[in-house]
Amino acid sequence: MYPKQYFIMLLISLALFLLIVRLIQKGRLDISYCWLWLSVGIMAPLIVVKYDWLLWFSRQIDVATPITTLFLFSILILFLMCLQFSIIISIQRRQIKRLTQQIAMRMEEK
Repeated sequence: MYPKQYFIMLLISLALFLLIVRLIQKGRLDISYCWLWLSVGIMAPLIVVKYDWLLWFSRQIDVATPITTLFLFSILILFLMCLQFSIIISIQRRQIKRLTQQIAMRMEEK
């Protein structure tokens, strides 16, 4: 990897990590939903610093270039985020249904 590429990639990945931490601190990203984002924020600089790990893993799964491995990881992360959002939506849907039923029962009592 060229030094300029290394520096820019490291800068972007550290900025991503700092953004995630800052959003958690400000309360804009809830702590119960941030674990996947934190893992992405930690792995991004780690992949840049330990690029040989990416090369090793790429050889282990027999892909032509490390970019393919990064795309594989990206698709996996997107899948996990979709799954996390689906779980959250399902839980909230059940809570809303239960709350509306409770409100309806209280209105009948009056």
